[in-house]
Amino acid sequence: MYKRQHTTFWQQIYFRTFISTLFMGTLFYFSNAFSSSPKPYGFLCKSYFSENSPLKVMTNAEIQILQTLASEYASVAHKTDSQSVSVKQHISLEFDKLHDQLKSRGVLRADLKKLYVAFYSVAHQEKQRQVGEELKEEIRRKELQEQQRLESHPPYGRKAIFHRIEPGTFMMGEVGAQKKTTISEAFDLMATLTTQMIWRQVAELAISKLNGKYKIDVDPSKFKEDTRPVEQVSAKDILIWIDALNELSQAGEPALAELIPDHKQGDVYSLPTEAQWEFVIRGRGQYKGTYHFGDNLAQLEAYAWFSGNSDNETHPVAQKKPIVINGKEFFDMHGNVWELMGDSRDRSSPLPGGVDLVGKEGSRRVVRGGSWFNVAQDLRSAYRSFSSPSFRGSGVGFRLLRISN
Repeated sequence: MYKRQHTTFWQQIYFRTFISTLFMGTLFYFSNAFSSSPKPYGFLCKSYFSENSPLKVMTNAEIQILQTLASEYASVAHKTDSQSVSVKQHISLEFDKLHDQLKSRGVLRADLKKLYVAFYSVAHQEKQRQVGEELKEEIRRKELQEQQRLESHPPYGRKAIFHRIEPGTFMMGEVGAQKKTTISEAFDLMATLTTQMIWRQVAELAISKLNGKYKIDVDPSKFKEDTRPVEQVSAKDILIWIDALNELSQAGEPALAELIPDHKQGDVYSLPTEAQWEFVIRGRGQYKGTYHFGDNLAQLEAYAWFSGNSDNETHPVAQKKPIVINGKEFFDMHGNVWELMGDSRDRSSPLPGGVDLVGKEGSRRVVRGGSWFNVAQDLRSAYRSFSSPSFRGSGVGFRLLRISN
């Protein structure tokens, strides 16, 4: 018998919307607070504790118990986890105890339920208001955190960020067949691949400011998104775009200072040679393994987008762990898209070693780093592939090098 009453009580609570609607007119009609009952429940008491009501025998302490139970239920009513179920069961038992002690004073269970539901309605509305305010505050807090994050971190992908690489000597090429190679002059290398946003802004500047001299597709990529790498651009397309960038630089185009934060008039931009590129991916000679982080393939996923994790598409730059040289970050040197080099070679051309080597002995362009569709082995620090100057594919992009004026 007790179990059936317990179940019926909670079934009535689950129909709280209907019951609340039924009583709201009565509740809000009595707007004067009952002096002995704490707000926001005071205005209910004048309605429920009339001269003829059996509830008038309840003490302030008993009223407070009922209010507390209603408030607790309002806090967990929409939760379904085991802890909430336990709280609901506890509330039901406490309600039954309260009714048992009031029964001898003529308080009917049905009357007590009505008051409980009325208290619940007010408590639930208050809880919803609090939740709404808390949600707004959480949104404001997250917006502030994001603003602070953007202010404290470089806007990778949206601006062309460059870091200085000092000269040095390293062992270039596959482990076991390396050649001593020297980079004799410092250079600046872009921290990320060239993104679609950066490509588009330079292309639009060239079209509008250089009298139609350059014909550049402002939106060539297959996988569209501002901070994804630009792709489906051939070596010829890239070199035309770089020529336009350098002409804008020589002309002192002011918009370049916004796009490239430390740009100076007359700065010269180009593609890195594969010697310069490998010098960076090897941390100026510090990283001597198969990949810049060593030989453990299990680590590759943390640093690169490739066939094992890319879902067959490119991804926004700077989402994976970077190579760090003297505290400066370089992203996506393994994977995402192949990077076009400044070297022209044939597939059979060996690495000669030496000082500031640049390949000019072939008709094909060297590409480095691997891409979103390549297997892990193709992302090795020393792996070289080759591309026709006119080839456009969704797996080939580039990174800029700069010689400061």
